[in-house]
Amino acid sequence: SSGTTQSTGEERREVEEPLQEPPPVKEPSKSAVDFTVLASAVRFSNPQITTVLRYLLEQSAFLEKQRLMDRSGCFTNICVLFSESSNTVIRVLCYKIFVSISTNPALVYRYLEPILSEVDSDLSNGESEYLPLILSLYINLSSMEDAKAFSYHFRTIPQILSRFTHEATEQSEIVLSALKILINMTVAEILFDTSLVFMSSIHLLHSCESPAILLRVLTLIRNIMDCEGLWEDVFEEEIVKGVGVVLTRCPDEQCLELANHVYQGLSVRKD
Repeated sequence: SSGTTQSTGEERREVEEPLQEPPPVKEPSKSAVDFTVLASAVRFSNPQITTVLRYLLEQSAFLEKQRLMDRSGCFTNICVLFSESSNTVIRVLCYKIFVSISTNPALVYRYLEPILSEVDSDLSNGESEYLPLILSLYINLSSMEDAKAFSYHFRTIPQILSRFTHEATEQSEIVLSALKILINMTVAEILFDTSLVFMSSIHLLHSCESPAILLRVLTLIRNIMDCEGLWEDVFEEEIVKGVGVVLTRCPDEQCLELANHVYQGLSVRKD
């Protein structure tokens, strides 16, 4: 049984690079910036607040600057500002900073976990300006070793995929991000509403021509096949037909290779 587990792990490795922010890099130290002064400038009443946030966003890409921003109270004040402000420009900048620090587990637990209920609220209210940023944030959270700790916040991803499936070409960024989160959820063995995901997948297999989207759909189906408790036989016949469409129509070699692998796996299931 241990041999099987190892092979499944191999099977379910990512086919492509994660769609997430690059990890923070160290920046050579320049003239010292007083982040304590900047922290005190992070308030809604400051007429230069967007300029301050843009500067902090640039700095948040560097690990050393993240530490200084952490110690000075910058992140604490950014979270307060995010909670208090309904200004779209300010909230977008806050979200970009959250995405930037969401690859740092210590900062995730200290600052992001307490505000995730507000993020969920933006998600459920269909705030389109924030959606791509929220999905980028959730890609990083679902990539963490303890992604299961955040599983509650990923529960609406199947609905988001379903909502944008019929306009996948125009909304490819959102569809790709939703698929990436679902792939990460299968790797973390987080259960989700597979009925919606299968219906979206079947539609995309039949109608979508984007190799990037098809590759993610096929990766997701392959991973679901390997996950106990996720597969639903009722959709199997339509999935087989959809994979067959990809095999006959898609010119992308990587897609064809994966589609063939999934098709063979489905054939084995039927036998």
